[in-house]
Amino acid sequence: MPTRRAFLRTSLSAASALALGTKSGAAPAEAVTFLGPDDAEYATARALYNGGIATQPKRIARCLSEAGVRQALRRAIDETWPVAVKAGGHCFEGFSLNDDGLVVEVSAMNDLRLDARTGVLTAGAGCRLADVNRFLLARGRFLPAGSCEKVGLAGLTLGGGYGLFARKWGLTCDHLRAVRMVDGTGEIRDSRDDAELLWACRGGGNGNFGVVTQLTLQTRPAPRLFTSWKFRAFNLNVREATTLLAAWFEATPALPRDAFSAWVMNGRQVTILLTTIGAPGDPGIAAFHHHIGTVTDRASAPGTVPLAQALPRYYGEPGPQLFKNCSAGFYRGFADLEAALPAVFAEVLHESGMIFQVNTLGGAIASGPAGAYPHREFGYLGEQQAFWENPAHGPARIAAAGRIRGHLAAAGIRRHYVNYPDLAFADWPTAYYGAENYRRLQALKLRYDPHNRIRHPQSVSLPE
Repeated sequence: MPTRRAFLRTSLSAASALALGTKSGAAPAEAVTFLGPDDAEYATARALYNGGIATQPKRIARCLSEAGVRQALRRAIDETWPVAVKAGGHCFEGFSLNDDGLVVEVSAMNDLRLDARTGVLTAGAGCRLADVNRFLLARGRFLPAGSCEKVGLAGLTLGGGYGLFARKWGLTCDHLRAVRMVDGTGEIRDSRDDAELLWACRGGGNGNFGVVTQLTLQTRPAPRLFTSWKFRAFNLNVREATTLLAAWFEATPALPRDAFSAWVMNGRQVTILLTTIGAPGDPGIAAFHHHIGTVTDRASAPGTVPLAQALPRYYGEPGPQLFKNCSAGFYRGFADLEAALPAVFAEVLHESGMIFQVNTLGGAIASGPAGAYPHREFGYLGEQQAFWENPAHGPARIAAAGRIRGHLAAAGIRRHYVNYPDLAFADWPTAYYGAENYRRLQALKLRYDPHNRIRHPQSVSLPE
């Protein structure tokens, strides 16, 4: 028999759908459909953003509701199948698929509801970022998140979620107020009844001990305008690139919280991006512009446009793509990275298709709410990327990425962002979560998924 609290929550949700702004998918004919490799829809359901991953699940459960997720989990329990969780399919290492198991696919669970009075968004686990942006901006609201168009909101949030607006407002997971989840035993969990679940979902990653079905997040008033600049330097060698990165690190502390910057090296060229949702003439932005403008070859004029017009510029390619993308570590400043740079930049210059990038963090990220995300003291995040169109070029690019990973580790950079995973990270539990947080996540694993039903190569393990 449902508790009075559960009854009131369900009743209020049903009633509020009539009064609140709502985006609803089609009424489900069945709660779940199981697809096998011989079914026509299997290839579409299996598709990932990383086109180089060939993992083949035994079955894909296309779920239309929380009831469908429960049915899928119960079948996996009966069949003793391992379970992976898929929404946007953007995990760089393909953790949203598995071999010879069940994939719970929730992309059809994409309802969005906004309480116009409080700005609280209720989102299905299958929502994609571009859909969330369009829905909220049409209602004068905004959720600070990443930039990739088709990335799943759930996976982004559960791993942290940073982007162009995180310095102003914090990570996406900092806006998380509640989650519903079907755990590894098939039972429904609600963080309103279990505060530890909310703690875990603020940066503890996806696919660890349950299938999140719904997220409740606090949105922000939408900024009206967005301004951006680009600075470029050409024909760089290792020494010149190092000098330019040092100058960028020197310039970024002056930036206001409204602003974001990224330093991107692609071959012999560096592009520095600067954006703001605040005043383009802010003294900190003017100081940054002067400092960087004197050490680069070309600067664009500022471009100020409505936010809704600006966001699609950062949505990226629709995919699938052949690539290797992973965290290049967290840094407090240039000194953390300096020892690795000659070797890292030599790899980028030598092997075509390699990119090395550093992004600004800090600001509101440093003081977010309690959660499993453990990297708030770091002001910068690096990432490395490699792209290729010809499959024959993949092994050389992946090998170069591996060498970059080794150069960074040798310099003592061993803390990494869980949403940018790499199968080759040493001691990945500590790298992603820190030792204390990982032990706490393991205790939750024992509570929610005692038989390790939901798992992938870097999922939280049961305590020994």
